[in-house]
Amino acid sequence: MNRLQLIEEVRDVLSKGGFYLSQRQYRPGTIFDIIARKDDSLFVIRVTISADSSRAEDAREMKVLCDAIDATPLYISLIGGQRKLKQGVVYSRNGIPLMVPETLRDMVIEGVPPYVFSAPGGFYVKMDSEILREVRNERKISLSKLADVAGVSRKSIQKYEKGMGADLEVALRLEDFLGEDLILPINPFERAEGDPGEEEYMESSELEQYSGLEKSIFESLTSIGYKIVPTCKCPFEAITEDNETVLLSGISSKENENLKEKAKIVSNLSAITEKDSVIFLQKSYRHRNIEGIPLIEKKELADIRDRKKVIELLADRR
Repeated sequence: MNRLQLIEEVRDVLSKGGFYLSQRQYRPGTIFDIIARKDDSLFVIRVTISADSSRAEDAREMKVLCDAIDATPLYISLIGGQRKLKQGVVYSRNGIPLMVPETLRDMVIEGVPPYVFSAPGGFYVKMDSEILREVRNERKISLSKLADVAGVSRKSIQKYEKGMGADLEVALRLEDFLGEDLILPINPFERAEGDPGEEEYMESSELEQYSGLEKSIFESLTSIGYKIVPTCKCPFEAITEDNETVLLSGISSKENENLKEKAKIVSNLSAITEKDSVIFLQKSYRHRNIEGIPLIEKKELADIRDRKKVIELLADRR
């Protein structure tokens, strides 16, 4: 199986699971292959044969994008570390959940969550620490006794009772001894409480790394109070936002087929993510929008002094 076939397999799983999918786009260098929405769940998905091909800088931009559009990043792969990845196990690469297509199928079609996660040293599970603690106390089982049964230290049992993950075999021994279901399902998309966002806005000093049209557009937007999240490996150049608005922002200096293709892709992504979009141009275009996306030229933007005017233009040209 090659990567394109794997992407199609993942698309098929998501489609059967009731997800609304972004259009097919096999653009080299893009950090994602699929954006999928179902109800309030929005996923940005990268599909590779080998998880080892995932680069840290791409993962970082993927997480920045997801924070900006309130989405969850996800990797789908078949191989990791030269070995086949296992069904029903949640892995991680560069802080992004990773699984095989079969695990995704179990979740979105069969409604069966994973129970095992991979971490350095092996496979682990999460146990119901409250039940473990209550059952041990009710039955007056000492920490030493439970530690002997599980084959671990007393300190480990204490940590399990506080929520620490356990080796799969250890958890199974405890379940068998106590006659209780202790192993909990895993939500691979749940952000830990207090986990900080990855969103990184452009500082004014960073504008110096840009030139030409991009620099001019970014300067105009930041001057009226917008925050800019650059997206180097997306079909659009930046996320533009304030406290009320998030815009997928494309920038184009040419009126040609590339502009139409960019507009088509951004329009589709705008619909999937349920975020507004705009394309900024070097000069005026014969239409006010393309593929339903409002167009604003550089000079026009430079003359704007209030973000409300931008919103009015977008509404008028949408």
